[in-house]
Amino acid sequence: MSVANKKKSECCGCNACVEICPKHCIEMVADSKGFFYPKVNVGVCIECGACDKVCPFVGGNVKLQFPRQAFAAWNKNREQYLSSSSGGAAYVFSSYILNSGGVVYGCAADGMQIRHIRVDKLSDLSKLQGSKYVQSGVRGLYAQVKSDLNLNLPVLFIGTPCQVAGLKNYVKHIPEHLYLVDLICHGVPSQQMLREHINHCIGGAKPVNHISFRKGSEFLLTLSGDGFSHSASVWRDMYYRGFMQGITYRASCYNCPFAQPDRVGDITIGDFWGLQYADSFPTKEGVSVLLPCTGKGLRLIDAVRTQMEIHERPVDAAVKGNPQLQKPMESTFKSKLFGILYPMVSLDTLMRMLIFNQKIETAIRLWKAKYGVGK
Repeated sequence: MSVANKKKSECCGCNACVEICPKHCIEMVADSKGFFYPKVNVGVCIECGACDKVCPFVGGNVKLQFPRQAFAAWNKNREQYLSSSSGGAAYVFSSYILNSGGVVYGCAADGMQIRHIRVDKLSDLSKLQGSKYVQSGVRGLYAQVKSDLNLNLPVLFIGTPCQVAGLKNYVKHIPEHLYLVDLICHGVPSQQMLREHINHCIGGAKPVNHISFRKGSEFLLTLSGDGFSHSASVWRDMYYRGFMQGITYRASCYNCPFAQPDRVGDITIGDFWGLQYADSFPTKEGVSVLLPCTGKGLRLIDAVRTQMEIHERPVDAAVKGNPQLQKPMESTFKSKLFGILYPMVSLDTLMRMLIFNQKIETAIRLWKAKYGVGK
């Protein structure tokens, strides 16, 4: 019954406790901010401790490993490359698993519903392309993964580190045909926040057919539906501003044990920041970082070498270029204030208040610098 006593900063919402419970007495319930937390039916609970053993945030439950190597990589297929975030590494790995007769689990956007889905054919793989800067739903997925593994199907699971950790603990004994890819994660807002913001942008609740958070390496929120379209750059969109500045995250994101160089998956992937600006590097477009942490991860990279441009780089260069490989995002005054006022104040209104305050602080700082005040 320990999950019922957890602080919000100690629960990542991975859903593993719900799926592992032998009495099915745990359900995930949304709080006022739209984040889901476990609720235990104490009358049914037998206090077996299974939920505690599977939780990624309990110390000692998850083994982390330092990357063996680091690579900068991108998809050689131009069309697939341009349709992907960064260098398109996830698409290449996924294609390989599907062509090997396996299945892929990853995050897809179905209208305004962001959730993990099972893909078993190449024609559906495009559903997983693109970054989704929101916490995805994984309800029922772990049991489905285990069922596929029992059928000896090669399985690739791509998710945030806490989702990968939850799955590892649920499966317990990781077979050779399960490939785990964890994403370099900044933190996650809730789907409630995203829905509220979308409704604000398009003037009320309308069916949204398409959501995109990235256009290659460009950060751009794009929405479209029947008779309307909307797009806004990262600094003009209030949802994006909250995400990029670490204001709107789940409480556990500021206490994330996976935001460090030691990783939970077979391979960690994300953006390899800064390389496209180096004069000596052969591309000026998006580049994926690949951090294989197991022999299985290295073998998966070797299996797709003909499909990617791959350049080895120092591991410390990858870590230094990405703050989320060093430590969790800091909980600031703005994130704390957001946590107090939302949802009493709407996301867009609250973010504009926080940004206005930031503009005042910047103006004061520039004024002090100009006139030497405080020196």
